Amino acid sequence: MLRFDRTLLPPAQLEFAVIADTHYMIDPGDAPLEFESRRRQSQRALVAWQMVAALEPAFVVHLGDLVQEFPGSSDFERCRREALAQIDTVGLRRHCHFVAGNHDVGDKPDPTMPTEDVTDDALEKWHRLLGPSWSSWNAGGLHFVILNSQILNTGLEAEAEQRAWFEADLAAQGNPVVLFLHLPPFLCDEDEAALGHYDNIAEPARGWLLDLIRSYEVPTVFAAHVHFRFLHALGRGRRYWLAPSTSFARPGFGHLFTAAAPPEQGRDDTGKIGFLLCRLVDGRLDVHLIRTDAVDDGSGTMQLTPPPVGGGSRLGVTAAHVLAPHVQVPVAYPSAIRQPVRNDYPLLACLELGVTRVRVPAVDLEDPAQARRLDLLREEGVLIQVTALGEAAARSCQPLLHTDDLLELQLPGRLTPHADAVRDLASGSRRLVLCPVLPGQPVPGKQHPRTRIGYLSSELDGIAALADPSMRLAVNLRLDGDAPWSSVQALQRSPVEEVVLLLELPGLDDRRNVVAAAFGVVAAAALDAVLILEPLVDLDRTMDVGHGLLDGLCNPRPAFHVARHLAACLAGQPCTPTAETRATAQIITLGSGRCLLVAGAPIPLCDLTESVGVRICRLLDGVWLQVGTDIDADAIIDPAWGPLLLTPV
Repeated sequence: MLRFDRTLLPPAQLEFAVIADTHYMIDPGDAPLEFESRRRQSQRALVAWQMVAALEPAFVVHLGDLVQEFPGSSDFERCRREALAQIDTVGLRRHCHFVAGNHDVGDKPDPTMPTEDVTDDALEKWHRLLGPSWSSWNAGGLHFVILNSQILNTGLEAEAEQRAWFEADLAAQGNPVVLFLHLPPFLCDEDEAALGHYDNIAEPARGWLLDLIRSYEVPTVFAAHVHFRFLHALGRGRRYWLAPSTSFARPGFGHLFTAAAPPEQGRDDTGKIGFLLCRLVDGRLDVHLIRTDAVDDGSGTMQLTPPPVGGGSRLGVTAAHVLAPHVQVPVAYPSAIRQPVRNDYPLLACLELGVTRVRVPAVDLEDPAQARRLDLLREEGVLIQVTALGEAAARSCQPLLHTDDLLELQLPGRLTPHADAVRDLASGSRRLVLCPVLPGQPVPGKQHPRTRIGYLSSELDGIAALADPSMRLAVNLRLDGDAPWSSVQALQRSPVEEVVLLLELPGLDDRRNVVAAAFGVVAAAALDAVLILEPLVDLDRTMDVGHGLLDGLCNPRPAFHVARHLAACLAGQPCTPTAETRATAQIITLGSGRCLLVAGAPIPLCDLTESVGVRICRLLDGVWLQVGTDIDADAIIDPAWGPLLLTPV
């Protein structure tokens, strides 16, 4: 049975889970279906409920759409009974608070919606079975509120009752409020159209709700319905989260991505299903995505990794693509209009990865839409490293920099900057990062030479002479993706105070990329340096293609998970690696009894370690296995497991 390991997380004063859009479906047997993935919805919901139960949260909030059927259909009541029975099987029913969704009580009042509006009869049945559809309670010094978004703008008596209740409830509160809805107030912009838009609340209810959220400084809002993740800032320190589904992704939103549509026009994009674990840590609410698409039914303990704030990770990324692309989705069934949407998955991936640094070009500071997303990252504890090509560009972007931003001076065709430029740009408390941009670099297999960005370790001696004690200089050092150790060894006595390691994933072979990512993380730990991995998202239509940490659908590739789990395990710990090859396996000893293992061929575990007092972390999925309990001491290590972290109990 799956367990969860919180040892890398700070202590929490409260934990609760947010799950949404489970869409339990009655077994259709052999009946034909529009989408074959519907046959798997109920099992996917069960897996999610089992994982929620394993976390043992104080309570669970289901954000609506418990079932696939709609109110009024012949199988609706049966479907709801079976869905609730499924929750009973994992022992969570008494811990659940339920939000009413459109599949639960009816659609919002819009003549273009696919099913009937919410009715008094549907509400009465909900209230009789599950209690009031608006409610509140206190826990952990927070005040939690559920609203019924489906009755907004209906003119029903229940709408007026809920409105008066909510205003009074907020006015009586002294604790920070966490608000739960099914329908999002808006999807991309607060002034977006509503008529014909399936995924938002129309005026006047939208304005009424947002005004109250701001007036009472509600710090956290959760909504669902769209089966996609989005994250908005409703003011400094105030977050509006759209939760994923556990059952399927919404077709139409695939237009956000450059890759071809995933199976079933995007409906079976399983890399996007999961639920949220929320942890109250010293007054801050950390929100963790728990993925449910590839859960191993075997034994083991899944490692939870910390967010950027306080996590101590040495990871960073380069945003080669714009961090928050905006598109207009032409058809997001059943919307009757084109919907403006922002792709938040790259930014959300940065938070999930626990990066402490994001590297972006200076032009992003001039784009209001991108600048707002960078502000959100800064609030989450992420440093922004701003790249400027040439000294003039570096000077011109200085007024746009925030206090803690790092300025990367890129040197076109040069290894060293002008001394006066260094004194000018490195004055004060801001750290200046130097980075050459050198053309003419030969690359095997390429007709034309390429441009190298970053220093080699042999080029650093000339930089040390530029610095004096009043300057805060750092350099970008280029690591060889297949052999980072030569750079690490050369930098044991670095002439430069601080290096930032740049590691480009080697190519299209994910196995090769995960090894490079793992070795890069170890190199960063050995040097106590930041490792910036690139690209964040696949480069698949350029002269030089390569896999990123995310694929073209912005779902994590294996290197993402390996870097995330290993960086979290090594955060804040001393690391003095030594490398050896034993029985077709590469072994990097990390100190304190830990080692990183990369098997080149199937090999018995007993050839690598004799101790049953050892735990193994499969870095590809973050699952820990206890030797002798979860895995036999003579088990065969499969290279397909990817890099493994071995550590004493």
